[in-house]
Amino acid sequence: MKRPGFLIVWPAHLDSSKTRGQGRRLPVSRAVKQPSLKEVWQAAMSLGYSPETKEKAALSGSPWDKTGYVTVKKTGQRSVVLKGIASEIVKTRQKEAQAAEPKKR
Repeated sequence: MKRPGFLIVWPAHLDSSKTRGQGRRLPVSRAVKQPSLKEVWQAAMSLGYSPETKEKAALSGSPWDKTGYVTVKKTGQRSVVLKGIASEIVKTRQKEAQAAEPKKR
């Protein structure tokens, strides 16, 4: 469904394990390994994009893989928004990894 002023972000757009033909929109160096819908939503929320999720929706190239998507308010070019979301997911994963590590003395 097209909505003016909004972008649809599929987890496949940010997934480094996908090829460009499978829907990845970022270079592998900027992409994230297997992002979940929840991670994409949290990253968009922390960046202030006012996201909305649609679960159990499939990207047209892989109709059997119902990952869902996140709709965000368009604030710039799609590539800039995707890079920001991917970098936010990386930051969140790093924080979680540091919190999970036992503190050394």
